[in-house]
Amino acid sequence: MSPSKPIYFGPPPSVREGQQFRTHDALYAADVHRFRGRGISGTAHEGVDSIVASGGYADDEDLGDVIVYTAQGGSPDKDGRLTANQELSGVNQGMLINYREGLPIRYVRGLGIKRGKATGGYTYRGLYLIEGYWSVRTDRGHLMWQFRLAKAVAGERWDSDAEGIAVVEEVLTPLERVAARYVSTQRRVRNTAEARAIKSLYGNTCQMCRIPVVVDINGARYSEGAHIHALGRPHGGRDMRSNILCLCPNCHVLFDNGARLITDDFKVVDALSREVLGDLYVEPEHRIDRASIRQHRTRWADRSDDI
Repeated sequence: MSPSKPIYFGPPPSVREGQQFRTHDALYAADVHRFRGRGISGTAHEGVDSIVASGGYADDEDLGDVIVYTAQGGSPDKDGRLTANQELSGVNQGMLINYREGLPIRYVRGLGIKRGKATGGYTYRGLYLIEGYWSVRTDRGHLMWQFRLAKAVAGERWDSDAEGIAVVEEVLTPLERVAARYVSTQRRVRNTAEARAIKSLYGNTCQMCRIPVVVDINGARYSEGAHIHALGRPHGGRDMRSNILCLCPNCHVLFDNGARLITDDFKVVDALSREVLGDLYVEPEHRIDRASIRQHRTRWADRSDDI
């Protein structure tokens, strides 16, 4: 196997979205993918800069602007079904760096997939960002990790600094600039009308820690609407008040990453230590859907047993 080129994040030079390539060698020559014959490019400590999907996993979904991508490993059989547990190590651990740092991934789709191989070449689909990740048990009982990739917003301008780290130029309001100091991950927060209503109900104070995040001298508070049962594929949650919590950025990140789980009787649990931290504060008029709470726990099969 040829040595890899240096890692970099962002679009490949002189390559347009939709451009097709006949072979892995052609992807390598055009600087789309840094490895010949390997489906994922990255490391545990730097992140992942490109993926070539060739149908090796049965639970992958390609929905165009959204990709459900199954982690590497688990010894998939000829039908792409896992025969062993997957682990968040190696390049899978690198995917978490992309998620937490907002690093883009160049996504390439194989064409004419037959038994996990692209017989019709490859198409460069553009830059994608990791919006979330989760673990589930397959019907055979194996632990499977998956990632939701979403197409980078049109108009974002990606570049790389001297160390190959992706930089995106953003226009933020003054309040967003202040609030951004408290947000520990670069993810898109869906600020829907229903989420705004829940945030207003709680006066922008977190239901978990009850610590207000004050962002200016006039006492303005910042909070985020956290969907319990995640929206979009593959989860299918609904944007309704019974499926939304008012959380501070820190608790939102912990909740989205499965480090905080909620029991059916609204106890907040540290899923890593399994310590009960206290009660979720719930206003009488906020009727939280317990089925959504249970669904959130099922997305963290590696840590939700007996919770």
